[in-house]
Amino acid sequence: MSPDAMSSYKEILIQKYEAFSLEEDRDRQKQLQVEIWDLLAHEPQLDAEDHHIWGLSYYMSEDEKNHRTAHALQHFLIALELDPANFMACLYAAHCYHDQGKLSEALRYYEQVDQAELKAFQLWRYVKLIEQIGFCHYQLGEVKRGRELFAEVLTWYQKSASEGLAVPVEMMQCLPESDPIVEEMKKIEDYL
Repeated sequence: MSPDAMSSYKEILIQKYEAFSLEEDRDRQKQLQVEIWDLLAHEPQLDAEDHHIWGLSYYMSEDEKNHRTAHALQHFLIALELDPANFMACLYAAHCYHDQGKLSEALRYYEQVDQAELKAFQLWRYVKLIEQIGFCHYQLGEVKRGRELFAEVLTWYQKSASEGLAVPVEMMQCLPESDPIVEEMKKIEDYL
């Protein structure tokens, strides 16, 4: 494939994915998903970015959760095989394992994410990653380590409250309401 054709293909793929990820109408989103899959299925040689997008098109779909997670995971793992530095594919592979309740596998991938790259990319994702690692440790019986990570999450909320950090759902699932970390978090995030 010529460089111009490759560039055109990538541009179309990214445009379709961006439209898919922003689409609120489920029928139109499904149509865009099928268009993405068709485009990828006809591409003779897929790279890591292609598989990452393919995985995201499953992961972010409205399909039945087990179905979409299994297919998404397959593509995230291929993306990682092709490009071990793809920290977002690594993060989403961890999310898939997390969604499947395979917390040991999720933890393994969460801990492989290049945290410096993720932090530079989006601070909220970095803080969420710390929380998710803490959740896995806590749920796997490593309560002390989980609490240490939740305390780190709290510190990020204290110094970055205006950054639009994600709701600390996993932390709140683990810790009782009377926990000092939760009590401090409620002072910062009054919606909890």
